[in-house]
Amino acid sequence: MKTVDLAELSDRHGAFYAPTFAVRIDGRDLVRELALAVTQVEIDLSLGAAGRFSFTVADAYSLQKRSFLDGYGRAALDTLRFGAGVEVALGYGDHSRLPLLLSGMVTEVTTGFAEGGSPELAVSGYDHAFPMTLGKRSQSWTQAADSDAVHALARDHNLGTDVETTREKHAQIEQNQESDFEFLKKLAERNHFEFYVDSRKRLRFGPPRDDGDGICSIGWGAGLLSFKPEANLAAQVSEVRVYGWDKQRKQPIVGRARAGEETGKEPRRDSGGAQVRRATGRDAVLELRQPVFSEAEARRRAQAVLNDHAKRFLTGEAECLGLPDLLPDRNVTLTNLGAPFSKTYYVQQTVHKVDGSGYRTRFKVKETSL
Repeated sequence: MKTVDLAELSDRHGAFYAPTFAVRIDGRDLVRELALAVTQVEIDLSLGAAGRFSFTVADAYSLQKRSFLDGYGRAALDTLRFGAGVEVALGYGDHSRLPLLLSGMVTEVTTGFAEGGSPELAVSGYDHAFPMTLGKRSQSWTQAADSDAVHALARDHNLGTDVETTREKHAQIEQNQESDFEFLKKLAERNHFEFYVDSRKRLRFGPPRDDGDGICSIGWGAGLLSFKPEANLAAQVSEVRVYGWDKQRKQPIVGRARAGEETGKEPRRDSGGAQVRRATGRDAVLELRQPVFSEAEARRRAQAVLNDHAKRFLTGEAECLGLPDLLPDRNVTLTNLGAPFSKTYYVQQTVHKVDGSGYRTRFKVKETSL
């Protein structure tokens, strides 16, 4: 994928002029169809968590009728009810062509009645992963792959799928007094997959999209407003060994993964595992016993654990001008930071906010190498 620079992004987004948003409840635009004064909108998208939105409605309280009303005198809380379908789009220029960043439902409404002020409504909710966080249950799948269980739960929640097929067939997969979200997150972690629900109501379960170029390139002083990176050897290991037992052959199973084999590592840079080996003069080995039933499965588990530790090596927090293209599970290239911090990073979280000050995007990154 070709990396898009700031000039191309500017052309795509109307020179970043006139930041705007569209919040639709059950298909109706709050501002343009219901004449509600929405003063700020925020979307928080993070790997390993349900996406969250919030917005503020001002000047909707009628002192005469002692009620929150839309611009046509109808009860606003009938529209902003729990479970109402929400779509939130952010960007620049024409509101009808804005990219959709989140779809979900209303789960929270708050307000405050203070002396001498007009109450506002703060409305928030989550994407379509929210129902999977509710309740706990137990069920099992026999002679099935992890991806089979993922497909089954996606059907239960009426979600589309973007699911990578896992190769290993398990004698038994157990969901034991866990929410569907907790269970799917556990399956994702043991395969070193990412798991989330996208704006098109599709369940993504697959390897991190951490290879290749960034979806866009922004530099400090040229779109990138701030960046605070941190490199830390504390959680790094140079080798992971996963041990299991082959019941049929009555012999141990061993799977290994070593520094340098991490996914998403830039070829000319050292991973945290390689750095800790060089700094200490010895290997930092993590040994684990897990219920694995083949050497191939043990190797994949070892690789997943190595990758998880490696992505804790280089982390960072940043803020840039509002970029709806910037989403988790994508790479972004940051420049003008000098060596070694000018590089491509994997995006873990993005927070998009439009208010009276304009449109800004805050984001967190994590990387295996420096």
